[in-house]
Amino acid sequence: MTERAAEPTGPLIPMPEKTPAALRVAVGRLDPGVLATFDQQWDEAMRQARDEYTLTPPRAFVEHWWSWVGVARYPQRLARFRECERIVSQSGDRAERRAAASELASILAEAVAA
Repeated sequence: MTERAAEPTGPLIPMPEKTPAALRVAVGRLDPGVLATFDQQWDEAMRQARDEYTLTPPRAFVEHWWSWVGVARYPQRLARFRECERIVSQSGDRAERRAAASELASILAEAVAA
């Protein structure tokens, strides 16, 4: 009888530094297919920062991707996050959508607290 490998319960990678370069490396390790989106959003944040003379877009970008990495580095957390997103976008039950939205907020809070 073969034994199936257990799902990892710990993080796939440690939480990176909160810099665009470190986040890019982490995103590449977690899901290389997302790097094009990461790069496009970084370019847009920098363009907006230059055009508007504000650091708000790059800061928002870093916060967004920090949260993304915090969720994605735990496979079970990411799976539950995606399921909650699906419920919020597709369920016809208002109470179910509210509960899923609340759980999304909890998952994000836990992810950034790490």
